[in-house]
Amino acid sequence: MPVIEANAQNFEEVIKEGFAVVDLYGENCNPCKRFMKVIEELEFELPFVNIVKVNTTQNKDIAVRNRVRGVPTILFMKDGKELKRNTGFMELEQLKEVIKEYLY
Repeated sequence: MPVIEANAQNFEEVIKEGFAVVDLYGENCNPCKRFMKVIEELEFELPFVNIVKVNTTQNKDIAVRNRVRGVPTILFMKDGKELKRNTGFMELEQLKEVIKEYLY
């Protein structure tokens, strides 16, 4: 699955069905930029995982609705409901461990 860049118009639609990893990031956030590389590796290793990215600089309403206090915030969601969240940088192995909890 390709990484989906979500915005106010499509966010609810792209998270409403199935499992999704949602990366809420800021444009000028260095840990967010490092995490983008982790997301690229995740996409390569687990191409069946739905990955959604939200630029909180441009989509403040989504960040407010999801109680984002810092970036990056990673939401693990199923059928539009939050299962777990992590605020701050995550290594690829940490990310895969959480995904394994909910997908396998």
